[in-house]
Amino acid sequence: MEWYIPITILPGVGMLIMSTTGQMMSLSNEIEHILAKKCNAFQHKVSHMKIAQLSRLTKAATLLYLSSACFVLSGILGALLGTNMHRSIPDIVLVLGVSLVLVALTILINYGFHTITIRKLQHRHSERQ
Repeated sequence: MEWYIPITILPGVGMLIMSTTGQMMSLSNEIEHILAKKCNAFQHKVSHMKIAQLSRLTKAATLLYLSSACFVLSGILGALLGTNMHRSIPDIVLVLGVSLVLVALTILINYGFHTITIRKLQHRHSERQ
């Protein structure tokens, strides 16, 4: 594999990082808004669920940052090592980066399902009042 291929993946991962970071900031502001005043039991439950969501986003963002580092390292190693017998090292680092992205995407999918669950809970609660 050519040395520049892992680096071409970076813009896509960068977009995922930007999206995840934006969601983290929005969710953090939501949590801050809920906790800024005295919470009732329902608000406390929702804030606890949202903090778990923030944890999921933080894990996903961390994995995306690590995958970016793997892609850059794979490209650099591929350029430096060329086609000698150590060629498999950049490929291993590339596979590690792709694996980290897949785990991060799995966490983001999980985050999406939990977000819907929280919204449904909030909707049902608002209907009762």
